[in-house]
Parts: sequence; structure tokens; C-alpha cells
Amino acid sequence: MAAPTYAVYDPATLEFIDEAPQHTEDDVRQAISRAQDSSAGWAADREARRAALRTIAGLVRSDAGRLGRILSLEQGKVLAEAIGEFNVAADLFDYYADLAWDETEVLPPRQGRELEVQHRPVGIVGTITPWNFPISLLSVKLAPALVTGCTVIAKPSPTTPLSTIALVELLNQVLPDGVLQVRTSSNRTVNVALSTLPEIRKISFTGSTEVGTAVAAQAAETVKRVTLELGGNDAALVLDDANLETTARNIVNSAFRNAGQVCMAVKRVYVPRSIAKDFSEALAAHADNIIVGHGIAEGTTMGPMHNESQRSIVRSLVDNAVSSGARLITGGSSSSDLPGYFMDPTIIADAQSGMPLVDQEQFGSALPVITYDDLDATIDQINAGQHGLGASIWSQDLDRAKQYANRLESGTVWINQHTVVELDAPFGGWKTSGLGRERGRWGLNEYLEPRTINTYVGS
Repeated sequence: MAAPTYAVYDPATLEFIDEAPQHTEDDVRQAISRAQDSSAGWAADREARRAALRTIAGLVRSDAGRLGRILSLEQGKVLAEAIGEFNVAADLFDYYADLAWDETEVLPPRQGRELEVQHRPVGIVGTITPWNFPISLLSVKLAPALVTGCTVIAKPSPTTPLSTIALVELLNQVLPDGVLQVRTSSNRTVNVALSTLPEIRKISFTGSTEVGTAVAAQAAETVKRVTLELGGNDAALVLDDANLETTARNIVNSAFRNAGQVCMAVKRVYVPRSIAKDFSEALAAHADNIIVGHGIAEGTTMGPMHNESQRSIVRSLVDNAVSSGARLITGGSSSSDLPGYFMDPTIIADAQSGMPLVDQEQFGSALPVITYDDLDATIDQINAGQHGLGASIWSQDLDRAKQYANRLESGTVWINQHTVVELDAPFGGWKTSGLGRERGRWGLNEYLEPRTINTYVGS
């Protein structure tokens, strides 16, 4: 009997797109059984796994147009960005297929003993991914998990399951049966099953700090390994010698990418008082050039926010800031004729620490600008927050910028850029922004268990 289903809707038009399976804990248990059957064979041949990932990368690139349209419709993002997510996925599969790593390391002999350290797959992995970047955030987990020999059960966000289902179907043209499976639900049933069932040996989660800590607490009961990429409230710190126009344009491009729904987007801007007025106006001018509309429509450069709840939160934060003395420079409402969850790019000047719009991760189409007089005190103020995912420094003096970058408590600090990640550099958060790292060799290690073989061979 087919599983019950639930509906998935377009956040721009509110129209029905398709249905996804309403899976249960029993469905997760069945997936575990299939994964167990395939685990030994999949883990046995590293070169076969690497070849499979290279083939997968080619398939994803060839089908990125079709897949990207599915993602754009269910998530709301611009079609070119949705297609770009699948190309990022392909790059990740290629990168991990080619990454050199030793399955066994030999340590120096000592006192009649020989030691080797084996690196073995952690086992069955459960991935739990959010709605803002369903494919790139899944693939940054899939690629290292698969190449190390793990099997994977993927759980996408309830509101963006279709692109994940389509990707898994494509990958399963190459992968052996049971190596990669997807389980979907409109509630947390599958999340809880993955987090609590003992056969799942690792959880890799991306999402909010609130949900991530709940997942980690559930996983602790069966001592699973956990990787958490959680919330961020990234600050852009503009120095007094920054190029005004270039800096404003690049900050706007980061802040309103995917309607501001990016964990590492610029979410607050600190500007010296001497240039605050001109800089705020430059931000507003660039924000006004953004074309808001349906993600698949030609010419659109920003789609809707993903759901009414998130839009309502952001509007409330903006209203609170304005009522507390901040100034609305542009945006604040929607100019779209479509019925979906649109909110025009919004710039708020004269914001201050203590306002929820500044202190919390708003995760949407609003950007507060905070004026400062004391640079050292401002860095302390930025570091005082609970998040530590990313931050950026903007200055034409690179030595000065690096000096201040070294003081920011974040997993990534950019200089004269933001929202840029590399295949081979670790990405993750300090403080409540996460646990563990993704990308590069650091991401690979998250899916490997070391085992020491200590042999006494005599004196």
C-alpha cells in the first residue's frame, strides 16, 4: 500500500505543485533494514564509490535545468539560483570523488608494537535539511558520506521535499539499492525516528538552533555522532575607508540573496557615523534595483519569502525597530501582484543593539544599519551575541582588515566579500551556530570512525 501523502505549494502563487509521501517511523525502520543490507558491499570498494560519485556529478549537471525548476517552484528562489544549487551539488560530488585520504595510517613502531589507524565509515547516516537550500545543504553531507562508505537516509524539509526526491531518484540510477533513501513527512515524525533509533549512527543537521539542539539531545540517548550547522546573525563591519558603492552593492547582494533566507547572509551592518547617511542611501539604491517576482519568471532577481510565518516574523521585527526609533529607508511591504509571501528588500537605518531586529536572526528581506563611533567597542558588541557563523570586514586597507578579522568570533570571516564558501575550506559555526565542520577534509572526517590496531610483535 502506498504511503499517505501531503500537498506541496508554490510560495509565490500559493498554487498546488505536487504531493510528497507522509512517511512514518515504520517507514524509517524499513529504510534502515535496506541500508543495513547494502552497507557492507558499499563500504568494501572505495574506487567503485569514487567512480559512482563522478558519474553522479555528470548526471546532475546534465539534468540541472529540470531539477532546478522543481526547486524554484517549491522553494521560491530565482530559477538561475536553483539551477546553481544543483551545479554546486555536482561540484561537491566531483570534489569528494577526487579527494585523497588514507583508509589506513601506519604509526611509528615502538617497544615491540606495530600500530595502524584505520578510518572506517561511521555507518548509517541520517541527514536533516532545511527549506532555504535543500540541495546544496544536502549534497554537502551526501558527497562525503557516500565516498567514505556510509549509507544515507535523507529527510528534507516538509515544504521542499520534491527537489530532494528528484535528486535521490537520479542518484539511485547509479547507486546500489539501499545506499541512499529519502523519507519525507509534514511533521517531525521522521526527524525523531532518525534521531532516536539506535541503528542510525550519525545525524547531520542543518537548520535552526532551537531544532538542532532538540535533535542533538535526542541523538545523545543512543550516543550518535552529530554535526550541527545552525543559525547565524552575520555582521558586516564597514570601516571608514571602505569603497562606499562597491561595499553597498556587495552587502545588498549578500543580504537579499534568496530573499535574505541564507544562514550566512549579512544580517546587520555596522557603519561609521561619518559615512552612515551616505552608506544607508547607497544600500537603499541598490536594494531598489532588485526585481521581485516569481522565481521562474524572466527578469526576477529575488523571489518570495518561503512561508507566511517567516514573513510575519520579519515584518514584526521591522515594525518593532521603527517604533523604537529606527528609520525605514526603503521596502517594508510588497509591491508584487502575486498572492505569495513577498516582501520587498527593506533597509532600516539608525538601528541599535537591543532591538530584536539587530540581536536576533531575522532570516528574511530586511537589513538593519547600526551607526558606530568606537570600532573596538563595536567588535566587542558583535562578539557578545550568541551566534558565530560568519562575519565580514570591509576596508581598502587589507592589513588593517585582517587585524580586525582576527578578533571576530566566527567560523568564517570574510574580507571585502560575504556569503562565499569554498569546496576545500571548513565551514561551520562557533558558539550556538553549530558543532563540527562541513566541506574539505574536515567534512570528510565527520563520516569516519578511527580504529587503532595495536599489534605486539615481540622485542
